[in-house]
Amino acid sequence: MSAELALQGAFVSTLKSDLGVTSGIAGRVYDRVPANAALPYVHLRSFQGVADGADCVDGLELYADVDVWSNAVGKPEAARIAESVRRALDGHLLALDAPWALIDLEHRNTIIGDEDDLLVRARISFRALVERA
Repeated sequence: MSAELALQGAFVSTLKSDLGVTSGIAGRVYDRVPANAALPYVHLRSFQGVADGADCVDGLELYADVDVWSNAVGKPEAARIAESVRRALDGHLLALDAPWALIDLEHRNTIIGDEDDLLVRARISFRALVERA
C-alpha cells in the first residue's frame, strides 16, 4: 500500500467518526464526489508524496489538500466545517495501514473563498511525515 493511500484512509475514518465534522456534513466525505452530491461536503482533493531525503529512514513527506464545499449564504458554514476538519486532523498521530507509521501531521493553511455566485470552497492543506514501520 502506498503512503498516500494509507494517509487518505486515515483521513476518511477520522473525519467520518469526528462528531464536530459529521455534525456539519452528515458523513459526506468523498475522494470522488458523486454526481448531485448534497452540500455541504468534504472532498479529499489530493495527496502528494515527496522523498524526505533522509539516509537512515525509509520515509516520505506527504502533502494533503482537503476541500469543504458549501452553498450556504456567505462563508460561515464553510469556515466552521473547515475549522472542525483542522481540529480533527492537526497534530494527531492517526493510525495508518501497514507498513506505514505517521510521525507528524500539521495544518499548513486554510483558504476560504467564493468559487462562483453559489458556491464557497474552503481549501485546507496539511503536511505529514511518514515512515515505513
